[in-house]
Amino acid sequence: MATLDKKTIQKLAALRALGMWSRGAYGPLRLQKTLFFADKDNIPEWRIFTFKKWRLGQYSDELSESLNDLDSAGRINQIFDGPSTRIKAVMPPRTKHKVAKFFRSYFPAWNVGLTKAFRTWAYLTNDQIIKKAHDDLTYKQNAHGDTIFESFSGSVEFPELDDDDAEDISDFVDFRLQQNIVKRTKRAAERNVRSEDWRSIYFPDAVA
Repeated sequence: MATLDKKTIQKLAALRALGMWSRGAYGPLRLQKTLFFADKDNIPEWRIFTFKKWRLGQYSDELSESLNDLDSAGRINQIFDGPSTRIKAVMPPRTKHKVAKFFRSYFPAWNVGLTKAFRTWAYLTNDQIIKKAHDDLTYKQNAHGDTIFESFSGSVEFPELDDDDAEDISDFVDFRLQQNIVKRTKRAAERNVRSEDWRSIYFPDAVA
């Protein structure tokens, strides 16, 4: 049995969604809406992100925090090559497969909702996204700043999830671990190289 905390699952969900764009998502707006509508029709106790009504539509502070953490961990690239920042997931194929399998297995309704939302929202223009978001009842029936729905609380136990797989995907999005690895690598690279006389070590008689 493996246990994952909510923040880890949220970061994995953001990567799962970003991985669906072949070249990355242009701007956080379409990512926010894609993940909102993935959660909207999901079972309430299994919704991954908390969303509220904001000026540009449905918005999640938790998703923004997840993106910041993923950026710090080096798991997303933010590329400035168009009208909006292109956000691209940085995942080796093996990890991408594991993350996709995790959501297919343990969040199947959300995963189906994500696929549907992606087809609808992934490649709309910003103006189209804002209009469709404002037309949705969740926007019309709530006041500015109101919470539309909340994410699940606490950690989740996954009885059939392999401990090694759980540790693998958790470590992948742990920015503290990644920063520690970067610091250690940097220190090792800056360390002075010490030369050794291998002849005196392995063939002392010959050197003498």
